[in-house]
Parts: sequence; C-alpha cells; structure tokens
Amino acid sequence: MAVQSNNTALALAIQPVKGTFTAPTLPADLLRISNLRVQIDGITIANDEYTGSAIKDADAVAGKRVTITYNVKLRPPGGSAPPAAGEFVAGRLLQAAKLTEAIAAAAIPVAPEAVTAATETSVTLGAGAAATENLYRCMPLQVEALGASFKDQLTAIVEYDAGKVATLPQTLDTAPTGSNYQILPNLSYYRSITPDDPLPLSQNLWFGGERWDLRDCNVTGFRAVVPTSTRDTAAYPEFEVTLDCTINETAKEAPPAVPSAGPVPLFRDGQMHIAQTRVGGSTFTVDLGIQSENPPNPNEESGSEPAQLVSSTATVNMTRQKYTKDVLDTLGLADAQGYHSFAAWWGAGPGSTVMIIVPEFRFNYQSPDLGGTFVNESGDLLIDVLDRGVSIVFPYAAA
Repeated sequence: MAVQSNNTALALAIQPVKGTFTAPTLPADLLRISNLRVQIDGITIANDEYTGSAIKDADAVAGKRVTITYNVKLRPPGGSAPPAAGEFVAGRLLQAAKLTEAIAAAAIPVAPEAVTAATETSVTLGAGAAATENLYRCMPLQVEALGASFKDQLTAIVEYDAGKVATLPQTLDTAPTGSNYQILPNLSYYRSITPDDPLPLSQNLWFGGERWDLRDCNVTGFRAVVPTSTRDTAAYPEFEVTLDCTINETAKEAPPAVPSAGPVPLFRDGQMHIAQTRVGGSTFTVDLGIQSENPPNPNEESGSEPAQLVSSTATVNMTRQKYTKDVLDTLGLADAQGYHSFAAWWGAGPGSTVMIIVPEFRFNYQSPDLGGTFVNESGDLLIDVLDRGVSIVFPYAAA
C-alpha cells in the first residue's frame, strides 16, 4: 500500500547540548507543518587513480548532508495570557533563527493612565512608564482614543526616548491628547545582535512509515511570507524554514495524530504602515538572510561540526500600491537614505493577533510595475544592525 503524504508529523525541542539528541515530548512538542521537503545529498570524491583503460571507478561516497524545509502557518499562540518561556513550539524555530524570546506577563502600567502629551505620530507616556531609552521599543501599545475595539485601539512603539516619548509607526488623524494607554502583555521575538550562537533543535520527523530522529538542526534559511487575502484570492501567512540536520536514528513507526491548533488569521482587516504612511499592497516578505557554514573537525564522524550561523542580513521585500510623490515619495526617500519604520498587524483579538515591526529601515530603490490594472512598486527595505531590528509580537489584553 502506498504511503500518503498527509501521514506526516513533526515534533521539535530546543537541544541544550550540541551532538546530543533531545527527545521531544508528545503531544506537547508537536507542530503542524506543510510542504515538507527532505533532501539528502551524498558527499562524493572523484577517484583519480589510473585504471589502465579509459574506464574509471565511480566516485566514493564520503558522507551525507541532510536538509529539511517546511512551512509553518503564522498562527498566534492563543489563550488569554502569554505562554510560559519556551512553551510556544513555533517560537522555538524563531529562537533557532536568532530571535530572542521575551515575555511581558502584565500590562505597563497595570491600570490604564492618561498620556501626558500627544501628536499625530507620538504619545508621551505617564508616571507608570519607565524613563529608559528604547525599553519599550517594538512593544504593543493600546490607546483608547483610537477606537472602540481592541483591533482599533492597537498600535506599536517604534522608538522610545528617556523623556517617555513613544513614537508610533503611523500618522493618526488627530492627536490622542489625554487618552488612556497601556503597553499590553505580549509574547515577542526580537532579532538579537549578540555574538552568541542560537541553540540547535532536535526533531522527530515521521513520514513514509518511519520516524527519523534529527539532532543539531540549525536554521539556515528563514522567511516570513505575508500575502494579503482579498475577495478574489486568499492565502495563509507562513514561515518558510530550512534546517541543516544530522540523522541521529531511524525507526519504523507510524506518525502520531497532530491535534488541531485553531484558525490562522489572514492578512486583511488589519493595518500596514511604511514611513508613518498607511499603505496597501499584495504581499510582504521578511527574509533574515541567514548564511551558515560547517567548521571542519576530524573528531566528528562526518568530519564537520554542525552548521553555524555566520551571517544574517535582514530585508523586507514587498509589492505594494504606487503612491504619488506627495503621499509617499519612495524615490526621494531612497535618495536620502534616512531611517523609517515599517509595521503591520492583523488578527481576531487578544492572543490571536500578529504584529511584525521593523523600527528602522532604509529604502532601496523601488521599481514601478505597470503590468496590471493598477500601478504597483516593489523593492527592498534594508535593515541595519540594531537591537530589535525585526520583531514578531503577539499581543494580549490587559487584565
């Protein structure tokens, strides 16, 4: 009987010790995936020995390189409060891609208080907020004057100074002077610029009636692809992940049942802002630009150590509507090479909302496209080395 592709499952755990497989716990560590691709490349050596004829020996096989790629739907953790450290299974992939997990379990301040000043692009927080520069950068902010619902009141902090001025990623219609605010509880993943290597992952992978135990799984490629769902087409926001792995062991074993994980919010009925301007578009992609290498080591069975991250240059690429010069002058902004913010958020409410925030980027030149009904433009947003340069945030309601 043929083996069906849907009879596939994956579980993953953070691996504290390189070279030592850490068995995931079932069912807690199961993760729903799609578009799994397993690639085993043989490492070969050409044999240049003379054979006394034109016929030569085939290459020798010196080892193998195992690469797996899969997609993970961008599904928030859910629940009424942020999960405990390390509990969000998809977040372990983000940590392996060198994003730092941060949990704010309570709102700041615990009770709403009024902003002390406001403009259309910033609010000055009150006595309940600390006066520490960039302490709250990329955190979700609720401002009551922005609307009646959680979705409408939600915004973000892209810059925060010692005078408690919180810069917003958008331009509001009117300044929310005197409005109550709170920095919301959240589970966040911030791009880390420390020199530390991220911990590898161990994974159980079931397919084809077998279970593969994979150790020293290092992320070698990571993209967050966020397409806009419209009345004509719909698509899921997803992470696309590539990992370099070592096969620790294999066994004949049927896959476990992967429990339901709930709905995936589509990118619509949300907000997207570039340079504090609300914009429309068909898709955006955050690419961490990860490069990795395997250090040679004769003490290892393969002759190489597990892959290590050696470079990461992040960009955001998007296709969006073209705006006139007075609304969004991307050509002039690319010429000037100043810093601007990008932020997008969408979802169904507390625990079911996704925010992706880039507090500072520079415009590369954006190319206009007249190939369709509307004029679009596309190009990269360039991200330099700065703490929290890319943030993926899941906000919750204040208690």
